Amino acid sequence: MMKMYRKKAARLAVLLSVAAGIAFPARAYAFEREEEVERYLGASMKRQMETEADEAARHGEELVFWLAPLDEDGQTAEGVYGGIPYGSVFYSSIDQVWQPLGENTIYPSAIHQVGAKTGTVYISWNNGRGHLFSYTADQYEEIVDKVSCFKEEYIRGDMTDFEREMQIIQYLVENVTYPYGRYLAGQDTREDHNAYGALVRGEAVCEGYAEAFCWLADSCGLESRFVYGVYNNELHDWNMVKLGGQWYQLDITSDDTAEQNGAENGYGWGKLRNQYLNLTDSQMARDHQWQPLEKLACQAKDYGPEAVGEYLKKKRE
Repeated sequence: MMKMYRKKAARLAVLLSVAAGIAFPARAYAFEREEEVERYLGASMKRQMETEADEAARHGEELVFWLAPLDEDGQTAEGVYGGIPYGSVFYSSIDQVWQPLGENTIYPSAIHQVGAKTGTVYISWNNGRGHLFSYTADQYEEIVDKVSCFKEEYIRGDMTDFEREMQIIQYLVENVTYPYGRYLAGQDTREDHNAYGALVRGEAVCEGYAEAFCWLADSCGLESRFVYGVYNNELHDWNMVKLGGQWYQLDITSDDTAEQNGAENGYGWGKLRNQYLNLTDSQMARDHQWQPLEKLACQAKDYGPEAVGEYLKKKRE
């Protein structure tokens, strides 16, 4: 069957620096104690946010509120590459503690932003769209190690963008399977929905595939995007990637499917369908729906299905 999942209501709630007309200071590290947060938010607003986060946690959902500082003109301060600005604080259903932004790690296509006090909440700010991924500090380091090993083993300096992309796809389909049994039973785990599940455990749903692709693309200098949308009336995630200066759509999860033509054939490099790799927007829109990313149009065909087919044929000979 086609690999899909019902996405648990993971969401990023944004409170843009203003609560009852109160602006935050330029340095959010001023919020060393909860009473200081309450003074700026107001007791009612602070309690409401904490209650919503607690409710999300009890339902196995992920929710984060972040509060950004204002600039001199009273506007939300702008973060690096459109990410969460320095001086922000946040509160999540994972940690349930008010904490400042502790670290920014800038990649070609994303910003990984880390909680300062706990180190367990990572916000991937991909093309200005925040998404919450929760790891322990040890899990984060395991991902970094896996990505480093991938780059060392699979990527050469003389490779083209297209060759690098295909190496990433090959790595993922050879090393990741979809936990379909857990998904059908409603027992999919948090790790199934992130890069840790894909890269370290070798099992992930589409969200994990897509995030893992971004990690691997970042490691070898490819610009990519994490796309949220709908496929076959299900919430679904996939990617966009920039090759030779042009953008392409790709849905690795749907291309690495366990069922083709009504027969189970397993997963893997030799099983790819070449139906969802390096498509134009119009090609992907035949059965995918998404909110277009600003200024990013996929119209090129140089590295489309025909080029992918030729590459796969040569690699399998």
